Amino acid sequence: MLNNNINMQNREFYHTQERYTENGLEPFLEHAKNYIAGKRSIPVSKTSSINGTKDVTFTFSDKLLEGFVHESSREPLEKPYETAIKYGFRGHSKGGLNGIFYQRAKDIDMINTTDKLIQASKSEVLQDLDISEEGLDGLKKLKIVWHNPSGQRIVGAYNTPNNRMIFLDFTTY
Repeated sequence: MLNNNINMQNREFYHTQERYTENGLEPFLEHAKNYIAGKRSIPVSKTSSINGTKDVTFTFSDKLLEGFVHESSREPLEKPYETAIKYGFRGHSKGGLNGIFYQRAKDIDMINTTDKLIQASKSEVLQDLDISEEGLDGLKKLKIVWHNPSGQRIVGAYNTPNNRMIFLDFTTY
């Protein structure tokens, strides 16, 4: 995670579906810009979980947040973000739905890529998901699914005890 000297006068909040519906992506983008500049904490989004029984929070890796900040690379991130915030965490995929899902056992290449991303971003994952290194094995692997015929997905990890997710990078099946 970026080293931030946070100005405590900034009021922090969750980015939610309601906020997204009212104001679009702009508040999230502004928060991400200030995070990258070291002026705010990491932007945290909150969405519903399976059948709306609980809320989950999610963040994006510094690499993805930098993509949001740079206009030329923002577009590929907008739809997955909208999908994650709007549809939430849906658990196991039944196919044909958008949202955040567990990776399936048959997603072998995606699972392997996610494992490599977790290792490459270990300190960021540990800090963001509030776990020790021993907790890495207990993380659930996730994907954001949106209508994208290329099979491209954003993958990440889920710490179920604290209902916190981090999305790390793009990959394909």
